[in-house]
Amino acid sequence: MKDRLCRIVVLGSTGSIGRQTLDVVDRLCRAGRPIEVVGLAAGRNVDLLEEQIASFEPRVVSVAAPEAAERLSRRSSLRVLHGNEGLCELARLDGVDLVVNGLVGAIGLAPTLAALGVGRPVALANKESLVVGGDLVRAALETGEGRLFPLDSEHSGLFQCLEAGRRADVERVILTASGGPFLRVDVDALERVTPSEALAHPNWAMGSRITIDSATMVNKGFEVVEAHHLFDLPYDRIDVVVHPESIVHAIVSYEDGSTIAQLAAHDMRIPIQYALTYPERVGTDLPRLAWGEKRNLTFEPLDEDRFPAFPVVIAAAEAGGSALAAVNAADEILVSRFLAGEIPFSGIARGLDAVVGRWRTEIDDISVTLEHLLAVDRWARDVAQVLGR
Repeated sequence: MKDRLCRIVVLGSTGSIGRQTLDVVDRLCRAGRPIEVVGLAAGRNVDLLEEQIASFEPRVVSVAAPEAAERLSRRSSLRVLHGNEGLCELARLDGVDLVVNGLVGAIGLAPTLAALGVGRPVALANKESLVVGGDLVRAALETGEGRLFPLDSEHSGLFQCLEAGRRADVERVILTASGGPFLRVDVDALERVTPSEALAHPNWAMGSRITIDSATMVNKGFEVVEAHHLFDLPYDRIDVVVHPESIVHAIVSYEDGSTIAQLAAHDMRIPIQYALTYPERVGTDLPRLAWGEKRNLTFEPLDEDRFPAFPVVIAAAEAGGSALAAVNAADEILVSRFLAGEIPFSGIARGLDAVVGRWRTEIDDISVTLEHLLAVDRWARDVAQVLGR
């Protein structure tokens, strides 16, 4: 109900998703939708966290390091937590209606499981929860009362399109990809592109890793995995098309020949707001598409020769077990090495392929316990750190 107070926790509050979530909260409150921020979790940006504390007055906060927690405790009467345990404790707080997981990296998996384990709905932007631990998350959903609301624009779009018909009548779903900054660059020239060129995404302002992942299309491979787990769809019914304008975020094709698409301005606050207000839609001053203007919407196939990392991710997804945990961890290291000038842009895809090859010969198991997935995460980071040296 519109007038019912919604109490939320925001994990990763100083990151891109967290900042935009708090902006949405502010807009919704001004629009008459009461939302209370009960808890905030940040990494090491304590200065920004303190500004957020002053603005939203949470009851509990968590930071990465114990030293930062001590500093915050000295400055306020807040309850201050820290580390992975602090994230999980925040995710399980009593009296919370929704946990927003905007964390980056595999560190976000345990809090997702913690929230779902106590029946808490989770608005999820943390890809790793499903890429690394999708089977664990699905098991938690099947055995508990928790629920996931997707925050990514593509998965929010699918979520909305799928409400137009019965799940049994879905023929296939289509995710769109902008193509990133190198859609029209000669394939041979990709070996020589610079980090600054790769970070210049044509449509979205995002963190450095996800921007590079968009340029390699690793991110789109991860989104296919997320769609598989979020909507219980087999991989062979999830397609990707390149749509440079980033206006159509997702498409669902039904068996009767009907196609439903979700369109919106490329602003992450729109899917964030929908997750916070579902099933209602609340009017705020977020951007709208101007349909009176002349506009072209174009689509083309994804070229795997241009984006060779994409099929590597899909192959790992189909292999199952801990393969995606290895790919995700290796990708984080390889992206960092590219940004540091240690490897070329094309070296990211080659490195991922090499890590998957090593995984097949050295690990290749079906164990999906949290402890094992985190061990494979560490193994893959070590492998990726020395590739090409």
